[in-house]
Amino acid sequence: MAVTTSIDAETGRLFTLKISDGQSPPTFLTIGGAKSTRMTLNAAPVDITNVASNGWKEYLPGGGAKELSISLQGVFDSRTPGARKVWDAAMAQGASGYIEAQLISGHGDSFVGTFVVEQYERSGEDSNAEQFSCSIKSSGQPVYMAAP
Repeated sequence: MAVTTSIDAETGRLFTLKISDGQSPPTFLTIGGAKSTRMTLNAAPVDITNVASNGWKEYLPGGGAKELSISLQGVFDSRTPGARKVWDAAMAQGASGYIEAQLISGHGDSFVGTFVVEQYERSGEDSNAEQFSCSIKSSGQPVYMAAP
């Protein structure tokens, strides 16, 4: 019996973050152990509200800085090269702290661009696997590719 739904949804495990191997052309390596991936697009509008605004917020058209933020959480797996690339970037300073990343949704659309590691955390509990979390932010404009 076929099951139908009222929406065209995809499983969360298909929403993946991949990191470039640094070669040309790049091969993108999936970060192993990921359990949760999140993306945020932010346009950071510029507030130009003044006394002539009659108490309503106004924003500068075309103002502000855009940013793509990606966060990831999961079980740390040091054997996956993608996880090692993020760790290396988090430990680096200067230009070597940048990574090229690809975020792919379950629907097939994606972003590719240069990112900087904003935060990286590893933790462990006595009775559980070692966990990690990280967040990366775009540096420059990422390229958006619509689903085929």
